[in-house]
Amino acid sequence: MRTFKLVALLVLLAIFSTAAQQMSDRAIVEKFSKTVKDLYEAVDVAKSAFDCADISASIEALKKEFSVHKDLLDRALYPDDYSKTIANLEGRLLVRQKDLGVIETQIARIAELESQVRELSGKIEDLTKENEKLFGGIKNLQRAHQLNMEAAAADRATIDSLTNVVARLRSNLKERDALVFALLDTLFMQYDKDVASMSDVEKQGVSVRLERRNVLTNIKKSISDNLVFLQSTSLSANDYVEIARQNQRFASQWKGLGPKISSIYLSGKQKKNEPAVIDSMLSTWSAKVDEATWRGLAALMAKGGVQLSSFANGKEFTSCFSAFVDAEIKNAKNEPDDVLRKRFNTFNDEVWQKDIAPAWLPVLMESGKITADQKAEIEKSHDSWEKAVTPVSPIVYILVIFVIMLFLWSLGRRMRKK
Repeated sequence: MRTFKLVALLVLLAIFSTAAQQMSDRAIVEKFSKTVKDLYEAVDVAKSAFDCADISASIEALKKEFSVHKDLLDRALYPDDYSKTIANLEGRLLVRQKDLGVIETQIARIAELESQVRELSGKIEDLTKENEKLFGGIKNLQRAHQLNMEAAAADRATIDSLTNVVARLRSNLKERDALVFALLDTLFMQYDKDVASMSDVEKQGVSVRLERRNVLTNIKKSISDNLVFLQSTSLSANDYVEIARQNQRFASQWKGLGPKISSIYLSGKQKKNEPAVIDSMLSTWSAKVDEATWRGLAALMAKGGVQLSSFANGKEFTSCFSAFVDAEIKNAKNEPDDVLRKRFNTFNDEVWQKDIAPAWLPVLMESGKITADQKAEIEKSHDSWEKAVTPVSPIVYILVIFVIMLFLWSLGRRMRKK
């Protein structure tokens, strides 16, 4: 009896398995047939080289997806087969291209660029997903950092992990921003003319491609993510430097491509305000970067023992630093030399040589936050401070004594001659 039940159960499982496989095979055949039908319809209504290029790319994607099911499709499509169906579809597209007067090399070039667009879009999506995970990781690690404040060893490990995650996220954001603008460049490269000279139909074609690849959404997402990153904690001096540099790079790229996008959407109804929204978001991001930059610089100076008055721009920072150095030089008469020298050496070794001179000053000047004259004034103040606290070398005294003795010897010799 037990054996009978077991056999029956096995038979039922086999039946269900076969039925499930048949349903799966049917779904594959139906999906293939529907895709082919849709592509035939797209070929019939194609009106430009770009439409043909899109269809060509879709046929390649179809072949890539269904080639593994060739045997199944050969049986299901009888008397036709998989290869003949694809050949008929490509032949229909070729006929349509000839009807439209489309040159094959033109199709190949557009298809190549479209392939690059797809690849860039895929990379952007992958980075976006990874960035979301990293943002979640930062929140968890920050929470763990708060809970482990009293456990020094565990806290050290948490801080190290948080630092690594922040560095990875910063790198991802930079790479994603670059990919977004590379995608934009590639989309516009498909057209050999300036946007201003495009017809309405061509502009409509560009707008369709921009929307299909979520370009404007990706740009806004990039700015939003950069703002979130800016407001996260545990950012180092180098983080602020890189943030300022990335903001400047992003703003410069948008300045070049933004007007083109505005021209594309000028006559549209739904998206015509999108470039203005991006301008506003970028302005907010730039303002926040300015605030964070000066705040981070003030914290870095304080780390080196230099407590400056509040500053919010390059002119104020230059003035505050010069005033601090002037005060230090005046104090040289009232404080012991070793105290003044130690204060300068701490700032010089831990902050100036490591961060301010090699990173901060160049970036501040690149981004227009300080001028070349202000940079030179800051460096001059540092040099003046160094000279004020640096003791005179004994060699200098020896040389002075030597010069005096030489002068006296020369004077005595003249006197004897007279």
